[in-house]
Amino acid sequence: MKRVLISGCALALLTSEAVAQDVTQPVQTPAPAATPAPETPPAAPRSAETRTVQGRAVDKDSGEGLPLVRVIIKGTTQGVETDLEGRFSLPVPPGPVVLDISSQDYKPRDVLVGPNQASVTVALEASFVEELVVVGRASEVARKNLANSVATVNTEELNRAPASTVDQALQGKVAGANIQSNSGAPGGGIQMRMRGVSTINGQSAPLYVIDGVLVSDVAVASGIFAITESTGGSNPNPTQDNQVNRIADINPNDIESIEVLKGASAAAIYGSKASNGVVIINTKRGKAGQDPRVDITQRFGLYTLANTLGSRRYNSVEEAVGRYGEVAREYYQPGRVFDHEKELSGRRDLSTETVASLSGAAGETRYFASALIKNDEGIIANTGYEKQSFRLNLGQKFGDRIDVNAAANVVHSLGQRGLTNNDNTLITYYMALSPTPSFFDLRANNQDKFPDNPFLSSLSNPLQTAALVNNDEDVWRVIASGDASLSAYKNASSELKVLANVGVDRFQQKNEVLFPPELAFEPQDGLLGSSLFGTTESLNLNGGLNLVHNYRPSTGGISATTSAGVQLEERSLDSMYVVTKNLIASQPNVDSGTNVSLRQERQLVRDRGYYLQEEMILLDERLTLVGAVRGEQSSNNGDPGKLFFYPKLATAYRVPSFLPKMDEFKVRLAYGETGNQPLYAQKFTALSASNNIEGSPGVIGTGIAGDPNIQPERQREVEAGVDALFFGGDVVAEFSVYQRTISDLLLQRSLAPSTGFANQFFNGGSLRNRGVELMLQVRPVSGEQFEWVSNTTFALNRSKVTSLPVPAFYAGGFGTSLGAFRIEQGQSATQIVGNVVDANGVTSVVKLGDTEPTFRVGFANNFRFGGGFSLAFLVDWQQGSDVINLTRFLYDDAKNTVDYVGAGEKRQEDWKSNAGVYIEDATFVKLREVTLAYQLPTQWVSQIPKVKSARISVSGRNLLTFTNYSGLDPEVSNFGNQAIARNIDIAPFPPSRSFWTSIDVGF
Repeated sequence: MKRVLISGCALALLTSEAVAQDVTQPVQTPAPAATPAPETPPAAPRSAETRTVQGRAVDKDSGEGLPLVRVIIKGTTQGVETDLEGRFSLPVPPGPVVLDISSQDYKPRDVLVGPNQASVTVALEASFVEELVVVGRASEVARKNLANSVATVNTEELNRAPASTVDQALQGKVAGANIQSNSGAPGGGIQMRMRGVSTINGQSAPLYVIDGVLVSDVAVASGIFAITESTGGSNPNPTQDNQVNRIADINPNDIESIEVLKGASAAAIYGSKASNGVVIINTKRGKAGQDPRVDITQRFGLYTLANTLGSRRYNSVEEAVGRYGEVAREYYQPGRVFDHEKELSGRRDLSTETVASLSGAAGETRYFASALIKNDEGIIANTGYEKQSFRLNLGQKFGDRIDVNAAANVVHSLGQRGLTNNDNTLITYYMALSPTPSFFDLRANNQDKFPDNPFLSSLSNPLQTAALVNNDEDVWRVIASGDASLSAYKNASSELKVLANVGVDRFQQKNEVLFPPELAFEPQDGLLGSSLFGTTESLNLNGGLNLVHNYRPSTGGISATTSAGVQLEERSLDSMYVVTKNLIASQPNVDSGTNVSLRQERQLVRDRGYYLQEEMILLDERLTLVGAVRGEQSSNNGDPGKLFFYPKLATAYRVPSFLPKMDEFKVRLAYGETGNQPLYAQKFTALSASNNIEGSPGVIGTGIAGDPNIQPERQREVEAGVDALFFGGDVVAEFSVYQRTISDLLLQRSLAPSTGFANQFFNGGSLRNRGVELMLQVRPVSGEQFEWVSNTTFALNRSKVTSLPVPAFYAGGFGTSLGAFRIEQGQSATQIVGNVVDANGVTSVVKLGDTEPTFRVGFANNFRFGGGFSLAFLVDWQQGSDVINLTRFLYDDAKNTVDYVGAGEKRQEDWKSNAGVYIEDATFVKLREVTLAYQLPTQWVSQIPKVKSARISVSGRNLLTFTNYSGLDPEVSNFGNQAIARNIDIAPFPPSRSFWTSIDVGF
């Protein structure tokens, strides 16, 4: 049997005779001529043989009715076309029937109509080639005419399996986006890198835009480094605090779609904030003509420990004494072994998530409201993630000329992060576990008293630390936006619109850390108990005014969209930390200690932007031409009044089909430029007021000179690609190649001592990224009882430092004896180097690894079968990428690795001549998501008053990991919030897998 196919051509299952008829009426095959039959009784009334189904076909996004949509009874030629408002009326036989819904510009759907069902509303999703994609600040274009590679993830793909954060839900779904978890801590901490590294010392996170609002994704340190002293030594960077990037606040269930602009050729219109890519998030809205609908989802789940390291087993007391000394005799008992990791991370408490939404339209008013209550219980005591979110989106039309939208989102979250990562006091969980023998019992006694750990100089007991230490991050956030569209002029071929938008994003983050005096390690500094209070206030304001002129002559085949606008943006950040030690009478307040220190950081940045863009579609919608330029000023630049321009040029041509089964074939070429602003205050010479001069307070320099001429880094990208659609949409392919060149890098150079400064920020040098991206979507099987849709993404990137005006330098790591990141002309920007001693005893620093993966593959599949069942899973494959495994080094150094006897001893010996011993391949294959769902039959749920639909599902995330990496998780990155020094494994929060059961009900 023929099937409806997505195509730019007409779609039909009608026979040629049926097509010739007026399809606004029921289509019937003419009966053959016959001789008159003998007189018989009158036929039964038609209503006894058929029933009539009333329906309406609407656009899934806008809710507007769709004309000329074909509605056919599956397996027959009987059908109708919808009228101008998308409505239809179709006689159908008794019993359940399947309606085959098809349109030239929308994906086909099969809709089951129950035996007692008299009406149906069918929401159609734009076909791949007709999907609208944002190409400017105030314009969009159909994907078939798009001249760039833009990845789109819809709400179904995003939320198939529950995820704690938006960026976690995107893992493995966007070609060219390397999305990496920094640790297994609940509540996020994930970094997204698009098309390779784009900076060395600048901002490395992408720009996030939610409903037109440029929102903050800043990662604010908790301040816990004041206790762990992790910033001492060779890594004075607070990014070791395992902080959360604030995009984690957004509720993934509120999102309608996400568009990812991966390179400068697509993101140039966002200027000096777009060098790391742009993620455009569109939240759900009420649809015009939509009846009120209530959707409720209830989820129950749990998190479980996904992996452990294990530790050495001692076979005799002599062996234990040989390692730990005579103290081991007191605790060693033959055959007694404790699994400290499971005792620490073995919690499996119930996690819950409740989501409710209301959407619809009343006249010209559209509305969407949602609420979320989420509680993820961590696998370690005193860890977890709670979130409450409320959103209200409103839209109002005033006649045919004015359209106004407003949105508000209030979010509260509480992240309990525990105590992990690097420290120089031997108190974080795995730092303390690494030398602790498996025969020592860390558990509390019957009086809930934990023993001191005699095998550590700090006496730290990780189970006690987990039970008593609080590391809480409390965030309140408000994101609000408003936009208005005025049709100032309109005739048959053109329209001029005035669009205005305003947005605000404000959050307050409070960090409260408490180390009570009874902790075993507290007395070591002579100051019993520590309390920390940190507060950060962030405010982003932005607004814009745009003019958009659309020209579409009645002759068709061509169109032009001209847009211009101005944007004003301001962002501020104010962080303050108070640390108190030696708590009096165990009081937790920061004013209850004898040793108090204070630190504050403040930032204020103002930007102005102006742009002009022209999009033309010519030659019967086959040729696309796009040109744009953005001018931008920023107070972060050395000269805040200087305009920096970011141009963009792109073209695409839809080649007429030259193969029988090819429906679309498009070639495209694009060029664009973006920037990366200097970090706040890099143009100023830093001063410190925490010193004194001959006993008197004074302000002195820090040794780092600012640059009054500093300016944004400049990224130039050329992208070329081919898009094709075969077999009416059963095969969709996208292929892209690109080259990105980043110049005017933000660097530091050494100054002559006579200047009074040691270093200075300046612009100089360049690096290059080259890469390939592929997306292939296929539908191998499509039928009434079984459908299979598969989507594969592939990406690889190679970076190279092409120019460096300063001597090669190190950009992180723990020195060349363990592995360090070295920026060197002619080499990869993400290389790891280390010491190697040759046969003559000569030590050289050579390349031993690279954090850039060889390639990444995402493999997603969705099966529909058995009349309501569906199965979806996502496999995420990373080939290559190297990790500096310092956790293994700690265990080996403590002679406590599970394989220390023999293998560990050899590693320690080999390490003396080769730092590469602890640099490991991080190749992995992960079953990232899996969901099995059952859509309850309509005849079942219709028995419950007001219920329209119901679905039950079971899901899992990160269920399986296949890797040769010896650490807890090959995705680990203790320093993930840095541009270069990532992929360092040192005492991280252990990884977990999650299991969920969900019930979805629609009213």
